[in-house]
Amino acid sequence: DHPCMRRFLTAIGGLLLCAVLPAFAEPTVNEYNGYLEKGPWTAMYRRAEGTWHAQLSRRVGAFTVAYRRADLRRTRENRIIAQQSLFRAEGFSLAHRLEYRAFSGDAIDDHWRYRLIAGYRHRLADNMVAWVRLQPRLAFPGGRRLFDARDQVGVEFQLGALRLSPFYERYAFKSWDRHGGNVFGVHAILAL
Repeated sequence: DHPCMRRFLTAIGGLLLCAVLPAFAEPTVNEYNGYLEKGPWTAMYRRAEGTWHAQLSRRVGAFTVAYRRADLRRTRENRIIAQQSLFRAEGFSLAHRLEYRAFSGDAIDDHWRYRLIAGYRHRLADNMVAWVRLQPRLAFPGGRRLFDARDQVGVEFQLGALRLSPFYERYAFKSWDRHGGNVFGVHAILAL
């Protein structure tokens, strides 16, 4: 019954409403992400409408390094990732990531991509957290500069060692106000 909680829930509800209403006119993808965490290691598998990603990552202090292999229908991708946590306090977080993406065949040029990751987590109950993550990205294929964004909002439920987090994602191309589509999915994270 705290006023801040009501404002936060109203804001999340408004974001979801504004995000979901255009979903009926835009491309929509269903995505399922599974994670196994043990100490500094994380294994991830993602399935999304005919594509898959598998990733192994390791945290080293404020840094995370990872290798990802993906089947993207038209091509296969090998990705090297370096991410650094810049700030974390009071539910807010800020990180940035540099990736090198190498593709098989000629469908997509190999390129570097940079992303900023800003997040906020708000505890709703002992085992429930609402979260939002903004991820503007710049890619540099073939000497060009391309902007896109993957912005997510979700709720995480803690069930012992398992965390389940249904989410909605809005992605944008060329500019933040140019809506490119929607993703509805779930993150399932098991700590071993």
